[in-house]
Amino acid sequence: MKRVFEQIQNDHRIFVGSEYKDRSHYKVDDLIQDKDAMKALLEIQKDQLGAPNMAITGLLFGKMYSVLTMGLFETMIKHGVIIDASPENISIELKEKNAMNYMVDDSAFHKMADLPEHKVKEYVHTFITQHLQPLFQTVAQVSKCKTTHMRSIVSHNLHQRKCALVKEQADEWTETVFRWFTTHELFKENRRNPLHFKFRFYQADNGKETYVRRHCCMKYMLHDADKSKCCPTCPLIPDEERDDRIK
Repeated sequence: MKRVFEQIQNDHRIFVGSEYKDRSHYKVDDLIQDKDAMKALLEIQKDQLGAPNMAITGLLFGKMYSVLTMGLFETMIKHGVIIDASPENISIELKEKNAMNYMVDDSAFHKMADLPEHKVKEYVHTFITQHLQPLFQTVAQVSKCKTTHMRSIVSHNLHQRKCALVKEQADEWTETVFRWFTTHELFKENRRNPLHFKFRFYQADNGKETYVRRHCCMKYMLHDADKSKCCPTCPLIPDEERDDRIK
């Protein structure tokens, strides 16, 4: 299991073990409940980014938080383990600009083979509804950015990551976990998954492919609104320009 811990640390900035607790700056459950704490975090990131306002800082916080979301998603697929990412189990260490490390206690780390499927689904559902959604709501209230935009950016990154994983090895398990994260499958009737979005799939003339975001992450505003700095997946740029940018 040590190798798995090292892998998810390197790939997803997720640090598993009580020895990392002292490095954390904020607990996620505190950020959800305490707007002053969230404002303090965003002000630090705003200064480190040189962002023009809090709304852009908040939106970029949401984009960066997809690192944790994709980490949880990919860890299930590649390593057969799931993290109970209830907000009380996750702490954040602030790093350069708006980068973050995510601290998790060993007790929240589970081999999926040891759990019934309904428990695995419960952990995914809990992360989306009790962690990600309320955290983004607090960010939106403090920064005045839109929670819909943050959620769509996270969902888009999940779509992109799934696409890459399928190219490596297409299997039903990847599709199953992807559905749990991005469709209404784990939600009761008349309840919507906050990460459920549809994206345009674009294929360039050279064969390169990507999903196009529904909302711009506004990162180009850190560069004096220079749209040449927009991401290749940005909805603000024409497809002709996208062709040249897709890697």
